[in-house]
Amino acid sequence: MRSLANPPMSRAVSLAGAAAAALPAVPAGRSRWRRWLVEPVVLQLTQGITPEKICLSLVVGSLCAFFPVLGAATPLCILAGVALRLNQPVIQLVNGATAPLYPLVAYGFIRLGDRLLGARAPSLQPQVLAALARTDPGSCLRQLAPLAAHAVLGWATLAPLWIAAGYCGLAPLVRAAARRVRAPARRP
Repeated sequence: MRSLANPPMSRAVSLAGAAAAALPAVPAGRSRWRRWLVEPVVLQLTQGITPEKICLSLVVGSLCAFFPVLGAATPLCILAGVALRLNQPVIQLVNGATAPLYPLVAYGFIRLGDRLLGARAPSLQPQVLAALARTDPGSCLRQLAPLAAHAVLGWATLAPLWIAAGYCGLAPLVRAAARRVRAPARRP
């Protein structure tokens, strides 16, 4: 007979608690977002990189990270960083941080491409595409080509606006962070 004092769910909860305890502790008032994204960018500011380069790295990194052809974002981030002499760690940090948003943004780019071309791209039903990939890979690729073309068109259309809006929006914030980081600490 099973004891009611230790129901099966409590074992799962204790395992989840043990897994959470294995993660590095985050000091009070310091979120994981701050620890893994904000602080590395601020650290770059303390190493002499200009706020403008950091800002441009953030914006170009986010634009390249959302390139709508699966698997092309990381190489594109590297190429853009090298070509524009931007900060690679910041670009790759943004590339990784934006990954959860990728499916939503790629879908938006496909639909924007549809509107621009006045046509509707083929179905996006994953189960249909998976079945087609198993039975006829060539046909699947022919069906995905218009999706990719529409998405790239949507991405390319928004790219200049993305860069301008992102830079203008982030530049004051990054400059303020740079002033705060570089300002000498005041002693009482």
